[in-house]
Amino acid sequence: MKKTIEDIRNDLIHVIGEKAEKFGFSRIAGQLEGLLLFSREPMSLDEMAERLEVSKGSVSTNIRLLERWKVVRKVYHRGARKNFYEIRGNIWEIETEIMSTIVKDEIERIKSLMSNSEKDLKKVERKTAEENEEIAFLEQRFFEINEYIESAEHILNLFLRQGEISPAVVKKITIS
Repeated sequence: MKKTIEDIRNDLIHVIGEKAEKFGFSRIAGQLEGLLLFSREPMSLDEMAERLEVSKGSVSTNIRLLERWKVVRKVYHRGARKNFYEIRGNIWEIETEIMSTIVKDEIERIKSLMSNSEKDLKKVERKTAEENEEIAFLEQRFFEINEYIESAEHILNLFLRQGEISPAVVKKITIS
């Protein structure tokens, strides 16, 4: 049986929803991203809710998340009282913005956790040689983790340099 354009669009929306879920995000947020990515015209919350067969409240919550990640934006429709939304840019811009926001937030969370753990470790009394060895071991691990985080942050910043890195540039990168 031949698929219709709508069948193909639905398959893509479903896959983007699954992608979001696999990365620990809301399936509906992913489906909204897919819906707007494959829609030629901006859509209202009501239209999106009806199209995905989910509640308007769920759409509203997830669309705010996508706005925060700079994936979608509100657009003005003359004479309309409803908010309409569209995808904010091309897929490269959208996905790198999502990656930037999420990964940067996670890096900051880990850096804060590591900093607090290092401060707490310095306050631990060293009574025995075994405790000294354990503390030295943990300090070495902290050093390794901090090196990794610093390197990951550097790579992320290189990758996400707006306007400078594009799919064409990435395809030229070789690793020997």
